[in-house]
Amino acid sequence: MALKIMNHRVADVCDLPVKNADGSPFRDPDTGNPITATVFGPGTKIWQVADAAKRRKAIKRSREANGKFEAALDFETEDAVEFLCAVTKRFNGIEVEGVHGDAETVRAVYSDPLLGYIRDHMEVDTKNWENFMRASQSLSNSGHDNSPG
Repeated sequence: MALKIMNHRVADVCDLPVKNADGSPFRDPDTGNPITATVFGPGTKIWQVADAAKRRKAIKRSREANGKFEAALDFETEDAVEFLCAVTKRFNGIEVEGVHGDAETVRAVYSDPLLGYIRDHMEVDTKNWENFMRASQSLSNSGHDNSPG
């Protein structure tokens, strides 16, 4: 009997744990539930467009700097923030004082240099296909249709 490969598709969206600087997952102080981020995975059009835009910006910077590859890295943090803002639908269980709305909260967290460890681990975790294997297929099929909001 042949392997039914379509049974091994990954989810397009999943909730990834948000980790502290030491790598331990953040937990809700009242319930103990994990704090997560709902993100689009590498198989989605949203992720692919965001990744391509990030790479195009780096290439354009190198070209404008007469081929100096170092120029591609000049805005690496800002590019990571833009990428993550595009692929993160929302944080679940995080609030930022004075900030309202999912998109604004996502940008505030990823843009804060003292929370850079969240940006760094989320950038790695959103590229890891394995994280989307464990995601609930019901979340994937809940009508997201690969679009934010």
